[in-house]
Amino acid sequence: MKPLYENEDVGTQDGRRLLVVSYHFPPDRAIGARRWEKFSHFASARGWGMDVFMRGDLSRSDLETARSSLPSGVRVFAVAAPSLRIERIENAVWRTLKGSRAPDANVSARPADAAAQAADGPRSIRPARPASFARRDLQWALHSPRGWLRAYWASLDFARISAWGDEVMAAVASVFDQRVHRAVVTSGPPFMMHDVGRRLSLRYRIPLVMDMRDPWSHVERLPEAIGTPAWVKLAEHYERMAVERATLIVVNTDVARAQMAATYPLRSRDIVTVTNGGDDELLPVVENRTRFVIAHAGTVYLDRDPRALFEAAASVIREHSLTPDDLTLEFIGELEAVGGFPIQEVARAEGIQDYVRVGPPRSHRDALEFMASATMLVTMSGSNMAAIPAKTFECVRFPAWVLAISAPGSATELLLEGTGGDVAAPGDAAAMAEIISRRYQEHRAGVVPEPIGSDVRFSRRHQAGILMDALEARVGK
Repeated sequence: MKPLYENEDVGTQDGRRLLVVSYHFPPDRAIGARRWEKFSHFASARGWGMDVFMRGDLSRSDLETARSSLPSGVRVFAVAAPSLRIERIENAVWRTLKGSRAPDANVSARPADAAAQAADGPRSIRPARPASFARRDLQWALHSPRGWLRAYWASLDFARISAWGDEVMAAVASVFDQRVHRAVVTSGPPFMMHDVGRRLSLRYRIPLVMDMRDPWSHVERLPEAIGTPAWVKLAEHYERMAVERATLIVVNTDVARAQMAATYPLRSRDIVTVTNGGDDELLPVVENRTRFVIAHAGTVYLDRDPRALFEAAASVIREHSLTPDDLTLEFIGELEAVGGFPIQEVARAEGIQDYVRVGPPRSHRDALEFMASATMLVTMSGSNMAAIPAKTFECVRFPAWVLAISAPGSATELLLEGTGGDVAAPGDAAAMAEIISRRYQEHRAGVVPEPIGSDVRFSRRHQAGILMDALEARVGK
């Protein structure tokens, strides 16, 4: 199989290589692509090459940028996802029933049902159907057509990546070399990457390293379309098989490690925490920041909801009689909607639409420049206890106040403990207003915040050392 691209100067990395199965990898711009893009440099420094198998439905316009961002010894193979027969049948049925208005087979498109969600009118910010469900609220609901549809879409969520895994198996067969390929590393979500790795580990009798960027069977929230116990049951089944096969299980927070160790006590010694960490790259510098800018870069989804933040900002604006020249809230990323409605409608509901600015996703460098212009950087983890938003590790490097909207006792709160970062519970607008008001007054008094991420635990280099030490202890140097 011909690589999508490769860095030809393999040097010492030609003697031992890792098979890496990661649906997201450069030139894919998804946040999940950055973890192994960055770890590849530390693996290369230790003499490891990588053959990466990633999704194939992407633009090739960024190939040169992707190539230049990676070290020597990296080959990347793009594997196209096959079309499932059941989905082709489903699409034909939808076209027959609804004509040109039929939604496609994408899970994320199914719950969009804009007509149903807009039933309350454009100024309502309460969708007719919830965007997501907390785990405790999942129900089979098989008494209703929607309950059956959720179970069906949940099974498709697993079947799609399993079918893609069949293509990966064929692609790996064309490049596998028993003499140099020492282990298979999987990075998920999508979580079925780990099942693909399990299958490769069994076929080629090499160790499996599971890198779980988010909890799988311990998922805390699911999109409405797949929000059913059926999804959790499938997750538990496939996760158990992968864990039983794995030589090393990597999670990215201590909270997630405790969950996994409790579920798989016999494997607790093989579960290690490796957070994302921040990089050593030089950051953009913005001088003379007179306006108080509250900024968020990234996707707004599930229950990562800025409504309480807007309510808090509205309170501060009224309290201090502020204008948009004094304070703004600025968002970039996938921001088309919050709970099914445009984010500007949410701002309008609070009467602060003139204070809110939104923009599309940007390149990583442009996103850093956006963050450098902020006085306060916001991260949102919603009700997620076990995961830390990756952007947090970038936020703590800037001379800006950090406001983490995260549940008490969460991995994010524990990470920021003792750093000077501010944490407010999701929905607690009063706490957010107090934090914003206090920081705004400090800003007006000329206080310039210091970066809070100087501790070694915020360093990607340190975290990569933990990962490579654990990998080499089990796979060999």
